Amino acid sequence: MKMLSKYKTTTLDALEDCNSRLAKIQAEIQAIINKWKKWDTPTAQLLRYLNTHVNNVEEAATGESTEKGKQTEKKQQIFKVEYIEKMEITKSHNIVFHAKLSGKPANEVSTYPGTALDPKVVNTFMQDYTTQLDKHVLSKGTTWDELLKGKKRQSKVGPFEWLWQCTPSDFVYKCTYNEKKYEQRLKLRKIEDKLSQAHKSVIAIVNEVDLELLLIDFKPINVSVASDEIIFPDNSFQIGCECTTGCKAGLAREVCCPTLHGVKHMYDDNEIAKDMVNTAIYECNSSCPCLMDCPNRVVQKGTVFALEVFRTTDGRGWGVKTMEDIPKGSFVIEYVGEVITDTQAEARGLEYDGHRLTYLFDMDFVETDSKMALSIDATKFGNISRFVNHSCSPNMINYKVWIEYRDPRLQRIAFFTSRDISAQEELTFDYRMSITTKNSATPAARNSIPCLCGAMNCPGFL
Repeated sequence: MKMLSKYKTTTLDALEDCNSRLAKIQAEIQAIINKWKKWDTPTAQLLRYLNTHVNNVEEAATGESTEKGKQTEKKQQIFKVEYIEKMEITKSHNIVFHAKLSGKPANEVSTYPGTALDPKVVNTFMQDYTTQLDKHVLSKGTTWDELLKGKKRQSKVGPFEWLWQCTPSDFVYKCTYNEKKYEQRLKLRKIEDKLSQAHKSVIAIVNEVDLELLLIDFKPINVSVASDEIIFPDNSFQIGCECTTGCKAGLAREVCCPTLHGVKHMYDDNEIAKDMVNTAIYECNSSCPCLMDCPNRVVQKGTVFALEVFRTTDGRGWGVKTMEDIPKGSFVIEYVGEVITDTQAEARGLEYDGHRLTYLFDMDFVETDSKMALSIDATKFGNISRFVNHSCSPNMINYKVWIEYRDPRLQRIAFFTSRDISAQEELTFDYRMSITTKNSATPAARNSIPCLCGAMNCPGFL
């Protein structure tokens, strides 16, 4: 059998004497140690190497890998695992892992071969396992050289299994995932409080996938702020409606804010958007005589539905879902951030292209000189709308809303439901219709971004 031939070792099958074979294995372990100095200990070096290069122990023991085996490996299903509880070696010399699938109860742990699991999850487990094992060996006042001394390895036992057999019998791996998960939940609660205060509504954060925390590397806000190159106009000269009898009255709507600006009244008395095509909304403002219960004050009230930021299981990072049913035409959340100039957007867009991540949103509802156009950048300032994922078949659309400022460039971006949405359903919108693309370096760079939405009409790229 060939053992780690990549490191110029000879075949063990050519060795007849058991003691010579043992010495060869020890030399191979030392070779790995010398080759991969960035690893911490002999145990970690050997196990991580095998985890990267060997699919199962039997293959390592025989040095054989048939084409049939390769084909089976390619077709094997990869399970979405949250964490690995423990591992063991079967009688057929295969490594198997006891793991919990994402979204399943903690007591539902099943056994899977290593090839059926996400390598990242396996690597996380191996790092924790080897760390605990090395600490245990050190606590006993011994070394692996002493533990391996005098040991004899059977010809059909792979290197990992042999090392397993040499592991002190009193070593017990302790799965620390649940403890880390508890610590994660405590930290997420603090982040929830921070976001809820900014949103002025209850925001939940849930991660049942891994140990990642929601990175709040931005200042939470609920109303967009101006960049150092933007000055919001004085609204003391704002013109309000003349609905002295209340904006709910049908006749009063003839002198309400939408009519004064030449557009239709978008909301019914239940604050539901009636027209899903006309995306220009003029709400009542601080100069209007009506109170906050006015049906023409919707976006300015903020989010009224219970929302949750959650960790996706398909590699899309974080997403946002609703915790309650939302009727079609309902306002859900406003896209807020830093209002910046076209020049600033161009410069930042080029920078963000390098990270393949952008929170730039064009405010281009009206035709204007491109140099006068504005954008919203939610990179440094924002709310949870920045976590809403793209879909080629979205359940939300964006409306352009004017409230305090009548400057056509100073619109507010509000997401409304385009259909009825059920509780626990993810909220999405179409990035291609909203997120800025003019700031990208090249069209080729934009078209190289893969789309993971999974919609039937998805072209595969944004």
